[in-house]
Amino acid sequence: MLVLIKATYPANSAKQATEHFMSEKTPKRSAAAKDIASFSYGDRDGVHGLFILEVENERIPEFMQAQIARNAYLQSRVAGLHVEVIPGHSVMEAISLTTKHLA
Repeated sequence: MLVLIKATYPANSAKQATEHFMSEKTPKRSAAAKDIASFSYGDRDGVHGLFILEVENERIPEFMQAQIARNAYLQSRVAGLHVEVIPGHSVMEAISLTTKHLA
């Protein structure tokens, strides 16, 4: 199953975001997730990251548990960070959703 993660934060939080995303203290993404693609862009609403991951169906609960912990950790440290996890997409749906944000 493909999972789309959308992360957005204000441009003035970019330094915080970079520090915490790269920190060894930040909970790691579940080993159940395989990176397929990622995109970053900025606009008047802030900085946006789009991540497409592949997760085996039977490992979705493990992935979601780890991702929830990761999101909570980061959102408590990066001012204005909003993360949305959207599971259940086909390849074509994920491409369509992603290109809407990049257009």
